[in-house]
Amino acid sequence: MERIMNEAAKVHLITCLADAVRNSIAACGSGIWLCSASTMTGDLPVVPAEESATVTSFRLRGTLRGELRIEISAKDLRVLFPASGVEVADAGAAWKKLMNALVRQLPKRAGDAGVFAFSVESFCEAEPSASAIQIGRMELMESESTQIVLRVLADDELIENLQIADWSATRNRAKTKSKESVMPELDRVIDVPLNVTLRFGERRMRLREVLDLSPGALVELDRQVEDPVDLILDERVIARGEVVIVDGNYGLRVTEIVEQAGVIA
Repeated sequence: MERIMNEAAKVHLITCLADAVRNSIAACGSGIWLCSASTMTGDLPVVPAEESATVTSFRLRGTLRGELRIEISAKDLRVLFPASGVEVADAGAAWKKLMNALVRQLPKRAGDAGVFAFSVESFCEAEPSASAIQIGRMELMESESTQIVLRVLADDELIENLQIADWSATRNRAKTKSKESVMPELDRVIDVPLNVTLRFGERRMRLREVLDLSPGALVELDRQVEDPVDLILDERVIARGEVVIVDGNYGLRVTEIVEQAGVIA
């Protein structure tokens, strides 16, 4: 499959997550935080090896199916959920509450329409994984001096489905653009009735031969019995096919569509 350079599916996915995170933080009473989504991966911060990270894994279904991960460093977790006493345990419990609220904000079932549909099938705590691929981040900001980064990661299955969704969206846009550029006013005339004619063949005849015609006369045409017949619209051949009988009436089984010069099919 040809790689598509746009990242519409990835942007859609991470934007949905960012909106859900922002609403969930407010619902959990953790203040008002701005949350922006980014699919840039070249400058993503990496959690230092000596610092632990909290990871939640989501199993997605729909067209964007696969495993998605949200990761936050222990330092940022304590900034997001400041607490007294046993900070790590308190912050971890607050994070679980946030993730539960996030899932409630996301779609409950994958929609049938669109190529970016997804929903959460299940989620759980997870350990950091070296095989997960960074696909973006969410930046949380409460003030100019306070900024938290949530890293967004995906497994190979989700990466593949993101690329397939982008390919499908690009193909659909190209088809729509082609139709609009060829016949932008087609909707205005699409239901206009037209008469079409079947032509079995033809023959040039002298006027004397025409005047000599009488019941029982035979006129030989220029076409063999096995040759296809023409379907004509406005004196133009638009298709060819073979004659069939349908409920006692003649019919045409189309075997070829004739493209006219200068007309884009």
